[in-house]
Amino acid sequence: MTNSANTRAGRWGPRWNSELYSLYKEPNIVENIKIRRLGWEGHIVRMEEERIPKKVSNANFYTTRPVGRPRNRWAYVVQRDALQLLGIRGWKRRVENRDNGGVL
Repeated sequence: MTNSANTRAGRWGPRWNSELYSLYKEPNIVENIKIRRLGWEGHIVRMEEERIPKKVSNANFYTTRPVGRPRNRWAYVVQRDALQLLGIRGWKRRVENRDNGGVL
């Protein structure tokens, strides 16, 4: 039994996700979602100020802090993804500076 599906001592068994990704050459779905999220945020950052997605992204919905642990905002998750996947800190500021004539 030399089939790669039978690698566990000649018996069939469950496979780990990493084995499936390498076997079928498919990208990790979590990384794919994070990369698409970063792309969408980059699109929002470059939008004109009067566009609704830009207004919602920059809006402050609370005047006082709610009680308890702060909720994860979409912007915080995007920042974490940029740092984790790309190793970039302050990417939003860099994009805004580039769009205003600065250099990245």
